Amino acid sequence: MKDLAHAAYFERVNLSANGHYKTPDIGYVWGPNTGQMFFYFTQGVTAAEVEIDTLTGDWTCLRADIKMDIGRSINPSIDYGQIEGAFVQ
Repeated sequence: MKDLAHAAYFERVNLSANGHYKTPDIGYVWGPNTGQMFFYFTQGVTAAEVEIDTLTGDWTCLRADIKMDIGRSINPSIDYGQIEGAFVQ
């Protein structure tokens, strides 16, 4: 495997893969405002209370609150990870 990866690298062969899922039965027409954009809708808000030292630029996050309405979750562990990751970004 090492030799194969080495050869591919030096021959500039891309070993990565990607994919795209096309959601069926959705389509939206902007003019007449018809159709369906998504199968699901989520709402969320975040707020952070931060203390900033204006002389040094140091900051301390005193608290951070996240509120999400995702409806009925299929896998809460994945949803928590997605929400926390989005907040960090």
